Amino acid sequence: MKEKGSASVVILGVLLLLTVLFLSASFILSLSMRNLQRSSESDREKQMLLDEADRAVELLLEDPTPFADSPMDPVWEQLKNPLNREISVTLKDVSSFLGANWARKELLEKMDVLKIGKTALEFQQFREDTGIHLKLSTFLDFIEEDYIEEYFTTYSYFNINISDEFVLRKLYFIRSSDLEEAEIFHTRVQNVRINKEHIENKDLKEFLGETDYDLLFPIVNAEPVMNIHFIPEAVLKRLYAYYKIPEERADKIMVLRESSELPLEELSELIGKEYKESLLYHYLGVRTWFWEIKVTGNRMELNRIIARMPPEGEEVRAEFRLIEEGIRP
Repeated sequence: MKEKGSASVVILGVLLLLTVLFLSASFILSLSMRNLQRSSESDREKQMLLDEADRAVELLLEDPTPFADSPMDPVWEQLKNPLNREISVTLKDVSSFLGANWARKELLEKMDVLKIGKTALEFQQFREDTGIHLKLSTFLDFIEEDYIEEYFTTYSYFNINISDEFVLRKLYFIRSSDLEEAEIFHTRVQNVRINKEHIENKDLKEFLGETDYDLLFPIVNAEPVMNIHFIPEAVLKRLYAYYKIPEERADKIMVLRESSELPLEELSELIGKEYKESLLYHYLGVRTWFWEIKVTGNRMELNRIIARMPPEGEEVRAEFRLIEEGIRP
């Protein structure tokens, strides 16, 4: 009887152990299946976000007025109806601001955006010492926080006519690692400015020469850096004030752009003779060079920055390049 009782206890213990192991295995299997399901759902949503971002780029490429970008373009209405109802899409011009990496000190001095105790010369030296930056927060030691997002961007090309001359020299050195050639390039830029000349698109390659053109283009070009349709009103009025243009002309631009797309050819008439007589036409154009596409789903969000490539010669069709992309919960 004792032996039978002992055997029964052993058997019961084994059964109990097997039950625990079975339940544990079932729990682990169930947990793995749920994780696998969540992973599958995440992969599905991620692909939907990518598809929608690709669609936004295609819609930009299908613009019926490819030489100007404005709120009148069909892309804005089409993005209100994404491929999947679980997703929302926003498109934003992120380049029609002053370039924190290139704005000249003379302009910064007049715009009253620097922190008390900081000078435009110190800001210029900071860029000379530290180079090109991708984060606007890098400049918070110099620019008032209230102005940094409202007036400035780091998504911008460098127009050779309006970019700070020392930034251009620094950029040349970054691209070439040749300090002597960078200084020669800087001197040539200085001479153009001393003579109050402008470098036009058609003359850029000749001015730079074949080697420097291949080195610097398209990062350095002669295209207007900001789109008149999207530039913040405060930035436009500060530019007008800097070039001594009556503010009411800026008000006229603000009204007209709400209802129509302004062709480049009309800007001279709308802004006045100062548009071509000053450097203003290197600031203000009708194209957007950098777009942010934001696609939001149930669990995650995709951010994509694309750059429109400046044309070489006659432009037939817009061309975009992916600059940044990230997906986060």
